[in-house]
Amino acid sequence: MKYLATISFAALLFAMLLGTASEAFAGSYPITHVIFIMQENRSFDQYFGSFPGAIGDPAGTCVPLSTSNHSLGCVVPFHDVHDVNAGASHTAAAAKTDMDNGISSNLMDGFVTEQTKSHQCNSGAGGESCTQALDGVARHDTMGYHTDQEIPNYWAYAENFVLQEQLFDSVRSWSYPSHLYLTSEWSAKCTNSSSASTCSTLANLAGPSSTTVLPWVNLFQLLDTNNVSWKYYLGNGTEPDCDDDEMTCAPQVQTSTVGSIWNPAPLFSYIKAQGSSYLTAHNPKIDQFLLDVKNGTLPSVSWIVPSNTYSEHPDNGVDRGMEYVTSMVNAVMQSQYWGNTAIFISWDDWGGFYDNVVPPVVDMNSNTTTPVQGFGLRVPGLLVSAYAKPGYIDNSPMSFDAYATFIENIFMNGARLNPAAMGNPDSRPDIRDALTTVTYPNGTTTPIGDLRNEFNFKQSALPPLVLSTHIPTGINANCNPNNREACSLQTVTISWAPVTGTDVPGPFTYHVQRNGVELKQCIGSASSCTDTPGTGTWLYRAYSVDSSNVASPLSAAAEADEP
Repeated sequence: MKYLATISFAALLFAMLLGTASEAFAGSYPITHVIFIMQENRSFDQYFGSFPGAIGDPAGTCVPLSTSNHSLGCVVPFHDVHDVNAGASHTAAAAKTDMDNGISSNLMDGFVTEQTKSHQCNSGAGGESCTQALDGVARHDTMGYHTDQEIPNYWAYAENFVLQEQLFDSVRSWSYPSHLYLTSEWSAKCTNSSSASTCSTLANLAGPSSTTVLPWVNLFQLLDTNNVSWKYYLGNGTEPDCDDDEMTCAPQVQTSTVGSIWNPAPLFSYIKAQGSSYLTAHNPKIDQFLLDVKNGTLPSVSWIVPSNTYSEHPDNGVDRGMEYVTSMVNAVMQSQYWGNTAIFISWDDWGGFYDNVVPPVVDMNSNTTTPVQGFGLRVPGLLVSAYAKPGYIDNSPMSFDAYATFIENIFMNGARLNPAAMGNPDSRPDIRDALTTVTYPNGTTTPIGDLRNEFNFKQSALPPLVLSTHIPTGINANCNPNNREACSLQTVTISWAPVTGTDVPGPFTYHVQRNGVELKQCIGSASSCTDTPGTGTWLYRAYSVDSSNVASPLSAAAEADEP
């Protein structure tokens, strides 16, 4: 009821503002560059559910261990200090289970059930990644949440710029359909790869193959038509997403200019028709982003997509992904672009982690198993800009389609991705970037937010907020030959990745805390140390101190359980 009351107030306020909206947004904008940084697999509740003033878990929240047998008990949301989380399956079917169908019923009660069901590790993953994932399942970490202790930089962006507390994935499904919506506002299956008219809306789309061609119109094409420069920067390496409903799987190679789950640009027939040199220029490695910022050659619109290591996709750590994102933001803040750039940071789907807010229903499809296309589950969203309203929490409902609407409003005089108008009609149920309202399962209709409301273009430009990228990442507590948390040895070896980089003010001294107590034997330049803690559950966290005696925030934790 609290949530619905909030929605009703937002709708009333929006209606009051409609009469002055066109006047408020009249004229040109000081934003000449827009950057979308897309990370992986986190829900809003997991990252910002405890953020002051945001819509978090209602009092008394306890999600059942089994939706079919409530007598087994339930799991209360808890503070999860671990760097590595497990999450769960995040397919269209998993979304339906998590939401208890999300159409006629929206109990948001299936998360623990789904995590337990999808805990099996694919044999190709193996090793530490698989065992850490299983440890997270044992903790029911779908119900865990992080705070500024684990993700201090993300919370700092929310405190100083804008937090989007009702940003939903565009589709109730996994990464591939989500990236298709991010770049084309549609996910569909085609019977003829040369004809968009043969494509039908589909949320639970399988990953692309080497022969996949997507014939429908996309944002890249719309940007070209309106003479707006763009690049889709890709982190070369691996991508871990599975299209077989398993929680972990053997990572697949990800390469710029080659179509893949997180890199749909090369799959579109429009892109293919432009030739290899066009693709090379528009779909470079992520290193090119930093060069473009440094050299003053940044395009008007940029997408930044990571490789597996820095993605935050379970079972990758939260620290490493946060530092990677911070490095991108820092580069912009310390460049000529800070005063004219809007940076949007989000996560492409909920990753199986709990969220309490019911998504609105958009676009029914013909698939009887998963008949709702969107909106997907709630994900974190941040705006970082010199013209962002400082400390503003935007509670307007929106999806990734709002990103498209924003760049269209800023750069294209409000043009929309209209397939018929672009000469290539298809069967998509609506033009997503032109939607103005959404409907919730209970029948409530609410206006969709406008990202321009997150800016104050009349304010003095906010100063840069350059944050630490010196937190030791990849922390691990090894206490038996299989690296499991349940120890078989009395000695625990704590290790982490040393802080490195071209502009790092080293050398660094490293410190380790066990359950908040400093370990003197770990102070030094080495990136590992040993401890004999005795019986108990021990949480190890590390930090660095640079040559100017400036300490980094603490890392998230690694656990060791000594019998």
